[in-house]
Amino acid sequence: MNRSRIALALLMATPLAQAEFSNTSYSFFSAGVESVSYGEHLDNFGGNKVDSEFTALNFVQRSGGYTAIDDRFGFFIKTASTLIANEETEEWKAKGFSGPVQEDVAAMNFQMLDLNMAYHMGNGGYWLAGIHYQKIAFSRFGWASTSQTDAFADSIEEYIKATPSLYSQIQTGITNGSFVDSAGNTITTEEEYFAATRYDPEDTLDVVFEDASSFSLTGGFEYDSYFVNQTLGLRYMGGATVGLNLYENVLNSSSERSLTRSFGGGVDLHLVGGIGYQFRPEVGALLMLEANGSWRDGIKEKLSSTQTVELPDNTFYAYALTGSVFWNF
Repeated sequence: MNRSRIALALLMATPLAQAEFSNTSYSFFSAGVESVSYGEHLDNFGGNKVDSEFTALNFVQRSGGYTAIDDRFGFFIKTASTLIANEETEEWKAKGFSGPVQEDVAAMNFQMLDLNMAYHMGNGGYWLAGIHYQKIAFSRFGWASTSQTDAFADSIEEYIKATPSLYSQIQTGITNGSFVDSAGNTITTEEEYFAATRYDPEDTLDVVFEDASSFSLTGGFEYDSYFVNQTLGLRYMGGATVGLNLYENVLNSSSERSLTRSFGGGVDLHLVGGIGYQFRPEVGALLMLEANGSWRDGIKEKLSSTQTVELPDNTFYAYALTGSVFWNF
């Protein structure tokens, strides 16, 4: 009778012990698809408010791991990158116009690196603090006019003529013979000037490349059932982190110079959730849903009285659905 009780006690104690908190390291790799959306906003482009809209579905990978330091502390290193960036149409819309005023073809790549220290609560939850790096790189080409482009170009000319600070510079330049047309002939009248500079995306815009890199200070909270039960069965996790922009660098081929900003001007948000199965203590798999968002204020640098380099206000969203494999051997 005593032996039966001892055996029963051991059988009951074993799953309880396995369900206790365990700060165990692991690695992972995942692949899947990611929907990326990017938009820019200009408050004043020739007197018009202009917004761009772009969305594409890309193939992506995620990889990295977690390293335990002691009973409570550890750190995560996670990377993400686009494997194949699909080309899609980007539309530019202006307030007061029905339909886009110009279009182009664009492709966008997204890269990410997260370095986070973790402090475990002992119940599967843990606080995070660290650094988030991201790089958004895209190309734009195949610029095309639309049915609204001529009306949009007319509105720009009307705005310039109605703005003394702009119009007077043009008049002075014409008088001084400072302007030439595409053939190299000196422009001598206002009609020639506006004909030579009329807004025409197909004739005036070429391939544009842009790289926008930024570092953010992040903090958040996540929960992962892996840290309280690594036996065979259901595994699930989820959490959120928020980041404040520390440094940003943007290089755009159309401006032929980089723009930088330190501290402020941007916020990042990261949400993650997953559900899957722990096949054995050393191996598990999860279906992961991940969302990244970044909001950036515009950067403007005045080079001269007539030339300004500007990156507009912009937003970026990425929603990834991936299959992940986890291992700890």
